[in-house]
Amino acid sequence: MTSHLARARMNPTRAQLHVWPRHARVHVMFAPDPYRCDDPHRLWPLIEAIRLGSVACCDAKGAIVVSHVPIVLDRTRGPLGTLIGHFDRRNPHCAALAQADEAVVSFLGPDSGVSPDWYGTAPRVPTWLYVAVQARGRATMVTDVAGLRDSVVRASALALAEGSPWSADGVEDYMAKLLPHIVGFEIPLRRLEGQLRLAQQNDSDDRARVEAALSAGSLQQRRMAEAMRRFADDLPVMA
Repeated sequence: MTSHLARARMNPTRAQLHVWPRHARVHVMFAPDPYRCDDPHRLWPLIEAIRLGSVACCDAKGAIVVSHVPIVLDRTRGPLGTLIGHFDRRNPHCAALAQADEAVVSFLGPDSGVSPDWYGTAPRVPTWLYVAVQARGRATMVTDVAGLRDSVVRASALALAEGSPWSADGVEDYMAKLLPHIVGFEIPLRRLEGQLRLAQQNDSDDRARVEAALSAGSLQQRRMAEAMRRFADDLPVMA
């Protein structure tokens, strides 16, 4: 019978979409050098701003399992930090993550299409700008009451409105009923990589035109323009 890896070699598209053997180390982010970012001090704030992560791993049969959950970053634990989150105990991802050699957590920040007529030069084609971060490591499952409570309290802080008086101390009895229904996880990061596609391939005039058009657009487009301004001084420029 043809192995997973053999099938992957014969069919790259299948390898990318469906085949991710449990013991394989998969390079899941392609990022050309001008767009690539490996500096944790630049990527940590993005994770903390995005907050919702897509956690992916393989189950015991090699099937890819993905769940979308709020993620807390602890910068102080490990050189690249540690990700903290929890699942509903009914989620099959709990068992998959517990046995997986590696998990990948993806964070997608602001994104927007770019219309060719925004540029001052031609010919042009439509393209897409975005900010993305991928983090990798092996998960440790958390099932003790103290660890679960800590996970819930940290995750709750992500959702609170600024100035909210809510405190976990005021709902201890209610929280005690919830904790048996969740499973926590912690992922000490082995690798952290980002891709910042912010129009670096253009000259300064065209970049300014794109930023101006985005700044006058929808909320999502304005967030993309803000990202362009935020990283403007640090980005390698291709043009």
